[in-house]
Amino acid sequence: MTRRLHRGSFLGICLFSLLCISFVTSLCGCPSKVPDKSGATAQPAAQPAIPAGGVHGAKVLLVHSYHPEYPWVNAITKGVRSGLEGTGTELEIFYMDTKRNTDEAWAIQAGQLAEQKVNEYKPDIVITADDNAQQYFAMKYLDGTLPIVFCGVNADPSKYGFPASNATGIIERPHFAQTLSYIKSFHPIRRIAVLSCDDVTSSSALGFMKQERIDEEVTEWALTNDYDTWKEKILHYNDTVDAVCIYMYHTLKAGDNPDSLDPVAVAKWTTENAKVPTLGFFEFSVQDGMLMGVAESGFEHGEKAAAYVTAILQGTPVSTLPVITANVGTRMVNTKTAARIGIPLTSGIIENALVVTGE
Repeated sequence: MTRRLHRGSFLGICLFSLLCISFVTSLCGCPSKVPDKSGATAQPAAQPAIPAGGVHGAKVLLVHSYHPEYPWVNAITKGVRSGLEGTGTELEIFYMDTKRNTDEAWAIQAGQLAEQKVNEYKPDIVITADDNAQQYFAMKYLDGTLPIVFCGVNADPSKYGFPASNATGIIERPHFAQTLSYIKSFHPIRRIAVLSCDDVTSSSALGFMKQERIDEEVTEWALTNDYDTWKEKILHYNDTVDAVCIYMYHTLKAGDNPDSLDPVAVAKWTTENAKVPTLGFFEFSVQDGMLMGVAESGFEHGEKAAAYVTAILQGTPVSTLPVITANVGTRMVNTKTAARIGIPLTSGIIENALVVTGE
């Protein structure tokens, strides 16, 4: 993969979005653990106050909704580490693993195990990433004494009681109109379909995408977790639309198997069988073979969350830090996919873009 993105403006945008909070960066080790499904239920314990020493020596717990191998999770973690680097904080990470294990009973248990982790680790502040960590974990601490900074939230934050006296953070919105504008700069489209797996992240994101004003006709907004249905739709779209917008493909299942399929394999089949452009909204989507997209940055979410953590540990009241929206989109294009479907890419198209060669 060849990187051609100029990130010089990122920190300026980040600092402005965070009300000019200067953030120092730190990390001292990260004992990461996927929860053992045999774990016992625990009740929230009384939480410690912010240490008198401020940032140095503070204990930060990062609770991920998903698993460590998920690229979005890795990007958020890298952003958190970058944002905390050098402060002398201690960081631990807990994974709820609700993307591979999608049943409700497991999500509830994973939230209880995250509570147990809080009781054992006694963090000074918690970062909660993506929607399931909010619904099954963070909501239990609202208006308490444990500060919470959320990121990667797709739903309206009020669904989870945000903002609260002890909770604020960063919401996630797909760069839908920007992605359509980007592809129209080098390939005409008029009719599109939007396809995603059926999970809380996707349903929330598609809800906000429907509110955007675009010129294109959307023939279908489709959510499914059935892989056979997914394949049928891709083949159908080959003859009915000019492009397919693919948001998520991580909770698809084959038949009655309760386990989600390998998303990389799903993306491979999709891009190899789609004859029209496939538009993605994450860096991993284009890396997995989607033609192009203006990608959301998990790194941005993590770095902005870390900036809020630093400010809170330095004494800034949580209630004074507004809920903000991540706004840094990364233009990306996959040259291998472009060649396969016969779309020429000029130097002007890939200028200031992150180019994926597929090699």
